Amino acid sequence: MSSLRSNLFLVALGLSMLGLVMVYSATYSEVGTDFLFQRIGHMVLGVAAFFVASRVRYTAWRRYAPALYLIVLVGLVLVLIPGIGTQINGARRWLDLGPMSIQPAEFAKLAAILVLGCAVARLPHGSGLPVKPLAAVGVLFILVLVEPDFGTSVVLLSGVAGTVWASELRTRDLVLSGLVGFVAVTGMMVLEPYRRERFLTFLDPWAAADGSGYQVVQSMVAIKAGGFFGSGAGAAGQGPYVPELGTDMIFALIGEELGLIGMVVVIAAFGFIALAGLKIAMNAPSVMARCVAAGLTTMLIAQTTFNIGAAMVVLPLAGMTLPFVSYGGSSLLVCFAAVGILYRISEDSERAREIKPPKKTADLDRRRRHGGTRYPRAVRGG
Repeated sequence: MSSLRSNLFLVALGLSMLGLVMVYSATYSEVGTDFLFQRIGHMVLGVAAFFVASRVRYTAWRRYAPALYLIVLVGLVLVLIPGIGTQINGARRWLDLGPMSIQPAEFAKLAAILVLGCAVARLPHGSGLPVKPLAAVGVLFILVLVEPDFGTSVVLLSGVAGTVWASELRTRDLVLSGLVGFVAVTGMMVLEPYRRERFLTFLDPWAAADGSGYQVVQSMVAIKAGGFFGSGAGAAGQGPYVPELGTDMIFALIGEELGLIGMVVVIAAFGFIALAGLKIAMNAPSVMARCVAAGLTTMLIAQTTFNIGAAMVVLPLAGMTLPFVSYGGSSLLVCFAAVGILYRISEDSERAREIKPPKKTADLDRRRRHGGTRYPRAVRGG
């Protein structure tokens, strides 16, 4: 497990290094090295977030999660206030803090998973859905959706789904909540005109190649132009023009410059992160750890799947960044923090297995149901 969590961090770091090259390639012709240095600053903060999160005992999030939730809630409200929140392309998603801007919606994903993971772990086996924690998470979801940021709200909902499905709640309630969530997301996509247009464009992008389908059509053209080996790093300005190349469509840039080989390597890297996260969740030392690990892993998997799927036109465009790779300081910070929490859960799980289990298994089972570790000494001093 020690090599697993170490490799998890190294793969995440490798993807962020690739992102450094890709973001520079996508932006240097317009802004020179400005975004390059900003990206380096984001990486430094992201790695720092990883090391901080990896040193925090996962059980300590029971104390920290409510404070994180309140901070994120205030941030989501502030971005909606004219004059405070920064509006770009009709959306209010950012808080301008002078030398940097923050996107509270990114942190809402992390807060929702931690709050809900701590809550469901305290419930006895076979309990129904916890109304108050789900309502609290629902407030975050609605505020993110109002910005509007449909993509981030879907990722948030995916992380919540992973969290509750890893719990010991009643199966019937989990199935019903899953159906309700699916119907709700489908309804939000169909009822909003611009989202409905994106979905119809996905069905036949070439029919709107000069309008709503321009971005995805250009993405396909760029990926095809890359061929097997790609055109080489730094050649993006010479190929097809793809809107939002450094953020939503950065995977198209990877296909253009690094070719099929580069795309396969990137997908394999994310596949490793997914498998490592799921293994950490399955070997977690408590219900709480399992729920949090499953939620964080599902969050990363969902965001990756929607971004790559949109670039390859196998899923509708949802406006999501590619974790660790796309430009965006808040996204990178949250992704590294998620890996740091997974790292610590894996570390605590290994410590738990090294300690001989006590004889009173009934007490251990009860402790697990309430979010504690199998073996309390395993996390002592961590």
